Amino acid sequence: MKSNVNNSRIDYSKFWQNMSENFPYSQYRDEQLMIIKKIQETSNRFLMIDAETGSGKTAAVLSAVLSKLENNERVLIFTKMLSQMDAWFRELGLINDLHRKINANVYPLIPLVAKYRICNNGTSRNKRQFKQIGCSLFDCTYDKAFYILLAEQENTILSRIVQDVSSDIKEGSSLSDVLFKVTSKSNVYGCPYKSLKESLKLAKIIITSYPFLLNHNQREILFSAMDMDLSNTTIIIDEAHNLAKSSFSHLSYRVIFQAIEEIGLHKVLEKLLTYKEKPGLHEVTFSEDELIDFQNQGKKYVIEMNQRGYLDISNSLRVHDFLLNLDSCYLTADKRLFTLYLKDPRRILNPFKLAKQVILLSGTFRPLNHFADFIGIQDATKTSVLSQTLGKNRIILTTSDPKLSMKYQERSPERYLHYSNTIRDIAAAVQGHSLVFTPNYEITAVLANQLQTGFFEKPNQTAEKLKETIIASRKNEIIIAPARGKISEGVEFVKDGRSIISAVMIAGLPYPPPSQSLNAIIDEYSKFWGRFKATNYMTYLQAIVSMRQALGRMIRSENDIGAWIILDNRISYTDIFPRAIECINTDQMVKRLNFFYTKHNMARP
Repeated sequence: MKSNVNNSRIDYSKFWQNMSENFPYSQYRDEQLMIIKKIQETSNRFLMIDAETGSGKTAAVLSAVLSKLENNERVLIFTKMLSQMDAWFRELGLINDLHRKINANVYPLIPLVAKYRICNNGTSRNKRQFKQIGCSLFDCTYDKAFYILLAEQENTILSRIVQDVSSDIKEGSSLSDVLFKVTSKSNVYGCPYKSLKESLKLAKIIITSYPFLLNHNQREILFSAMDMDLSNTTIIIDEAHNLAKSSFSHLSYRVIFQAIEEIGLHKVLEKLLTYKEKPGLHEVTFSEDELIDFQNQGKKYVIEMNQRGYLDISNSLRVHDFLLNLDSCYLTADKRLFTLYLKDPRRILNPFKLAKQVILLSGTFRPLNHFADFIGIQDATKTSVLSQTLGKNRIILTTSDPKLSMKYQERSPERYLHYSNTIRDIAAAVQGHSLVFTPNYEITAVLANQLQTGFFEKPNQTAEKLKETIIASRKNEIIIAPARGKISEGVEFVKDGRSIISAVMIAGLPYPPPSQSLNAIIDEYSKFWGRFKATNYMTYLQAIVSMRQALGRMIRSENDIGAWIILDNRISYTDIFPRAIECINTDQMVKRLNFFYTKHNMARP
């Protein structure tokens, strides 16, 4: 587990001089200095950093990693969602911009995204089809042009693409800006996706998303395209608390029956249906020929429908993608869906054990020991960074109200009504928008109806559209969403560089619902963790991860001000929020909020 990442003593006088000369930050905050020092001094291959959102961890990590990067070394960054790449591009743009001004080397930087995002044949109209079958839908000339040019002048083409993209990433760059440059500049070379993938060989820094981290086939594509030497690569995994989720994928029975309507009862579908609602964990296998034939049938359906003028996607291909992960997962079946659970979550980072260093970042890593044990890196170096600025700009309120609990067996119309009344009273005291998170979509819809708000997340709705509507609103709104939905996963409600969310309420701790699948996987994990740990990790830890990620939607920078309000009395039995103020009723919460907003000059006129 240990490696010689940095065993020599650091001359900090020279180090800080180098930092001030080569990085565009006039002064690092205390929490940033803690992160930088920890990265510089650790000799452990795995480093876990728990740093709150708004603490400046992106700039700090890049400063520390790049300041000690050798000529033959590289950096590979994984983000959970594509939108979360923007923060990394922004900081790298600032760094490269300074390097140009002082005539220092610019870091060759390349993003890797799915082909449909940059293909010349892809349009907003056929986007969903393209995601499923890619080039199979088109008679593409771009591939041919790319390979002709590559055969003639490979190194020249790759160098030019890396140089063009890296030199154009300046202050304020976002992923969309970068991809526009990739597409426009690589048109002359043919397929922009192939150009991008081939360019990875020369890039110093590569940014990509979680599918290339977790999916075996996509990870192999990435490593091969990079010509990867793990021993000379620093891996940075952002939002790494997401690794502590053993449920890998879900598939509803409805999708399977729709697949049968498309291509008939294929033997893959027939075999899968034998496990429908069958209790326990199942190790299911299909032959390679069976899966290839099944995939081809799904592709054929999409192409035929497209030729008839329809933009249908294939449910057969949705089933196929689900089945690709069976080798490393158990299959479980409940009343409405199949779920895949990792056979052993402790092995999730095994592909990176030979890396020079793996830095795992999160603002949701507490308790650190639980996360380390879950993902199999118990011996990792661990550090938790609390921001004093964020502590002053945020108030955390909890409740001991016996009627404020979303225990599964206590849920009732009367309980939901009590929650709605409480939320309404608290929101009236909030100086700005209130974002309320519930355990699921059903409760979200119930509370939205009782609170008479149209601002709530629906299962098939795009989060961006809801976000734009809220940002445009001129009055304070109540927004409601499920804790494991699209909004909680990383949507930022920001206008003019400031968060427009002044309070986040957790209307019930988001524990996973009881199910046969959950009980079965706890039984299996008990074999190596023991019953207590397995139950704790699959219930309590999952609730804490979801809750803290939801709370992170409010404060997005050190200047944002607001309240975290946990409306579930079960939070009193945890030690998650040492700074929290416990209130016995809603009136006490409202008084605390009024005092807090007055102190920050945010009181109502």
